[in-house]
Amino acid sequence: MSVPTGSETLDSILDGGLPEDRTVLVTGGPGTGKSTLAMQFLAEGLDRGEDCLFISTEQTFDELDDAFEAFAFDLRHDDLTVTSVHATPGQTVEGGDERELTLETLDGGKMLGGDYSAPFESEYITQYLERFAPADRVVLDSVSGLSVIGDDQDVFRRTLLDFIRLLNDEFGATALFTAEESQPDLTQNDVKTVAASDAVQFNTHGVLRLWRENVGGDYHRFLEVVKMRGVDHDTRVHEVSFTHEGLRISPRLRTHPGEFVPSDHMSTGIPGLDRLMGGGIVNGGTLLLEHDGQASPHSILTNLMVQAREAGMPITIIPPVELPPKRLRTIIDERIGDMEALLANDDLFLVDFANIWENTKRNVFKPQEHDTDNPAAVFRTIDDRRGDRPMFSVLNVEAQLPVLSDDELRQIRFWEEENLYRPGDTSMYMFNPATLDDELAAFYENGAWQTLETWVTDKGLQYIELQKSPSGFMGSTRLVEYIEREPYMRIQRPPGAGSTESTLDGGAE
Repeated sequence: MSVPTGSETLDSILDGGLPEDRTVLVTGGPGTGKSTLAMQFLAEGLDRGEDCLFISTEQTFDELDDAFEAFAFDLRHDDLTVTSVHATPGQTVEGGDERELTLETLDGGKMLGGDYSAPFESEYITQYLERFAPADRVVLDSVSGLSVIGDDQDVFRRTLLDFIRLLNDEFGATALFTAEESQPDLTQNDVKTVAASDAVQFNTHGVLRLWRENVGGDYHRFLEVVKMRGVDHDTRVHEVSFTHEGLRISPRLRTHPGEFVPSDHMSTGIPGLDRLMGGGIVNGGTLLLEHDGQASPHSILTNLMVQAREAGMPITIIPPVELPPKRLRTIIDERIGDMEALLANDDLFLVDFANIWENTKRNVFKPQEHDTDNPAAVFRTIDDRRGDRPMFSVLNVEAQLPVLSDDELRQIRFWEEENLYRPGDTSMYMFNPATLDDELAAFYENGAWQTLETWVTDKGLQYIELQKSPSGFMGSTRLVEYIEREPYMRIQRPPGAGSTESTLDGGAE
């Protein structure tokens, strides 16, 4: 079961809300919205008729009242209890006249009354909090105020684990803890990636992180789910702003609403990639695949050609320069169909800008070697021979650079779209951005309906990200894995894209 947080977007990120009867940590620097999000969580519970408890270790009731004055939070609600625990120098019965840290409320209340109080220890804090059980929702703001309870991190961690068990098991509550995270140096773009304390992070069921970052000269607040056990949560970063109701988390949607999303897609042949893209390549659209020169785009290219032929589409290909004729011919013969027959029957057109293919075959064109094979003439011939069938084109940009200048590449792209493209024609451009001028790379990026980027990290892992699309999980980075059977590639399932035994799609284990 999930417990709504008070933010529709956060609930969507968490696949419904916080795990019921579990404790989640919210960590962040000063002013990032930790307490506001925690109070928003309680306000949602109050709206649902639930019993709520707010435990402060840093602020009195009057200070909380002032802090939340700008928000639509009712701290005097009949179903909300606000209390505090605070470590302050004082005297205990056991300690006699010796002063030590004692347990008090921030309003000055003492556990034992009179001039004495209880030691600031886990046992006495637990006894004090037990009087507020049961509760449906509990906020502890913040655990940083309890850090003096133990001499070392292990003692502090065990104490927190006792509190978590108290709230989740005895109270029957879903709890939200906040913890301070030291603010990074914003001038150095030094973004922290871990919670304030491992003692807190590893004890809680989940971790939400808030932080500030400079974007274009202005500071913006952000949120990400660092972990959430057993939840298929969204791993992407979201922006946070303050409203009268609490925190607004954006964007709710990263792609167009349903009425603007094309309903007709061409499958990539790779289930995980189809899910990432919202169905595959938009029919009649243009996909741009960028790679870093280490991550091979060939499996994606091959599976797309397989899908095109199964749909009866002829294929035009400008082969990647790093894919030699013998290797490409083997791939086509094994996965797509007999290459000789495809060329002879006007089902395959190969444009050899690199001038490495034999030109004795029908539908192998060599713009660099023959003046009559200039790009415009080649594409007109292809257009005539394909008849009235929609075309699938795979166009490697680097292979064209020895023949066409940047301006000519732009011109031929516009000319093709104006004179040759028909409804249903679908194209994929591919290149390594490091090999192109920035302006030329931006030209292809701006003209694409969908953009994928794939790269290999210094750990040897390959990832793929959907950077632009009218549908799908834009901004989501997924792991790529190669397998020994068709489609020979698996891509990690995007969060919320359906449940299977494995998060990697592309063939059962």
